[in-house]
Amino acid sequence: MIERETLLKIARDTAAQRMAARRTLISAYLTGSVAADEPLLGDATDIDLVFIEDAETPSPREVVRLTDQVALDIQYRLKADYAHPKELRVHPWRGPEMCEPIFLRDPTHFFELVQSSARGQFHRPDHVAARARTFVEWAREELHMGVLPGMESSPVTISALCRSLLYSANAVITLTGFPAAGRRLTMKLEAAARTLRVDRAEGYDQFIAIFGGVSVEMRHGASLLADWSAAYRAGQAAGDELIHPARRTIYERGFQSQIEADRAADALWLMLYTWQACLKNLPGDSPHADRWIAFLQQLQMASPAGFAERVRQARAYVDLAAEVVETWAEKNGA
Repeated sequence: MIERETLLKIARDTAAQRMAARRTLISAYLTGSVAADEPLLGDATDIDLVFIEDAETPSPREVVRLTDQVALDIQYRLKADYAHPKELRVHPWRGPEMCEPIFLRDPTHFFELVQSSARGQFHRPDHVAARARTFVEWAREELHMGVLPGMESSPVTISALCRSLLYSANAVITLTGFPAAGRRLTMKLEAAARTLRVDRAEGYDQFIAIFGGVSVEMRHGASLLADWSAAYRAGQAAGDELIHPARRTIYERGFQSQIEADRAADALWLMLYTWQACLKNLPGDSPHADRWIAFLQQLQMASPAGFAERVRQARAYVDLAAEVVETWAEKNGA
């Protein structure tokens, strides 16, 4: 079992080392599940670090493997990005990131000042609703909702379907807490639906139903995990943070934990999202293609008609999320 204090020490040491080596770095803070003291999923985690950089262009994002169980996820923000902190508090991702971080190094107190301003009235209902509504709008855009038939710029892809579901789920999650970027999405969605007293079939089950509403047996889950892992090893890419090599074992441990808890269906969204990304890096005649098609068949997405039905369900879920958000906003005067 990894102790939280160990993870915090790694974060503090990394911040100190990076800032000592680079004068352009002026602040560093920890965000994400470690900062929030959330239980580890599969005894594995990312350590999410943000560095503020006094430069013209930000350094690229880094994912750094430490062990099979821990990776650093380092993002760089420009000092100029924090010029209007009150506007950041209504950003669906950046607002929560700045609300309750752990300060690591801030020698000039730059981040302390902007964070205090951004955090002010963060939980005010109209600000919460604004963040949730933006997630809904992003979800609509991914599925070309609101576009006249025949005027879509391109067909909806599996990747777009997955992103839309990420945004729709986070619209609901945002009403009760901070959004989830990946492994904890379904877990947080179920908890949010319970807190909001949304009917479970509409809050969580309808999300799972887009993947067939399947109850995946442990032995089938183990087989899926093996096929996914083989494809990930073959198609992983250091230039894509979603399928970075350092994330593979962290994903695996999370999936395995869900399978062993008889919650394999909770893994299907992220498994689909990462699997399709890996397949893009492999030739069409890859030996991994057959197992991918078998996975799509299980999800009833392999045929054009089947996938079209899943897109229809995803659009219905966007509408449901929007309804939940507006009902909450009305009740809370937002």
